[in-house]
Amino acid sequence: MEVPLDAIVGELPVGLQQRVEILKALYRGAKILILDEPTGVLTPQEADHLFKILDKLRQQGTTIMIITHKLREVLAITDNISVMRQGAMVEHVVTADTNKEQLAELMVGRKVRLKVDKSEATPKKELIKVDNLQYFDDAGVERVKSVSFGVRQGEVVGIAGVSGNGQSEILALLSGIIQPYSGSININGSHIDKDTALDPQQVRAIGVGHIPEDRHKQGLINKFEAQEAYILGYHHLPQYNKGLLQDKQAIKESCQASMDKWDVRPNDTTLKTANFSGGNQQKLVIAREMEQNPDVLLVGQPTRGVDIGAIEYIHQQIIAARDADKAVLLVSVELDEILSLSDRILVVFDGAIVAKSQSKMPMRKP
Repeated sequence: MEVPLDAIVGELPVGLQQRVEILKALYRGAKILILDEPTGVLTPQEADHLFKILDKLRQQGTTIMIITHKLREVLAITDNISVMRQGAMVEHVVTADTNKEQLAELMVGRKVRLKVDKSEATPKKELIKVDNLQYFDDAGVERVKSVSFGVRQGEVVGIAGVSGNGQSEILALLSGIIQPYSGSININGSHIDKDTALDPQQVRAIGVGHIPEDRHKQGLINKFEAQEAYILGYHHLPQYNKGLLQDKQAIKESCQASMDKWDVRPNDTTLKTANFSGGNQQKLVIAREMEQNPDVLLVGQPTRGVDIGAIEYIHQQIIAARDADKAVLLVSVELDEILSLSDRILVVFDGAIVAKSQSKMPMRKP
């Protein structure tokens, strides 16, 4: 579980921050270890490595309580499972006596499809074209190394890789948060390079939606009410304003409709964003971006911290966007998610694309 020991923790990607937190807990040698979504931003390989450590601790007499919505992991690591739904314990089961389907139904209260239903993609016009993109961070480290790829209407292109290998920077470059050192981006008809950069508001204005990887750093302001957070980045649009003032009723009604559709709980538009669970914060961010009906959708870790029922719905909406001729770029550390949703896959390592694949085709070197 590697971490850069000389880095400032607050400047690390959220995946690396999670590793630091796990290492802190393990290092202290606690006899009772409570882990809340410990693998939320880890790859399956990293999660398996963590589970080997936890198994050794269990054999040494440590009591471990793990809180997670990931069915594969809860079945792999636990002895007993307690299922909560809407604030109440609904079942206690022995892990050896249950399965994914039963657990999913207990968690949601209905049967859940664990596989993504989708037809073959019918790609059309290319809406994202990246050529030899290069980016150096403030410390002079090359984070994106001559990356080139395209995304067309009517397809989902997934970027897979261990957190911290350049995929976050690729999303940030495409969304206008940071500017390229060299190379170019053509996105929905607009050209971006180091001399013709667009800021995030300008990128949104050309029909690009961005679901950020880290909802707390880039997606929300915790002190804002849900209805205020819901219009972040879109607060200047005519439908949310009346003359020089914001149209509070229009904002409330728009937010309420999305909270109903996306099942955001509690269903209260005036509740402070900080008072929602992580999964419901995520649904609020996704609803905000997708309900604007963008031509291009940049999606970072869409189901991080989200329950199994909401994952099913989010996946359905991403495929629906693809089928509505949107160009979707998906970044996720969940390999099952990448494999289920993507029509083509790019694998990144150390800032470079090291392999590419196409649906139903073997992986090949670029």
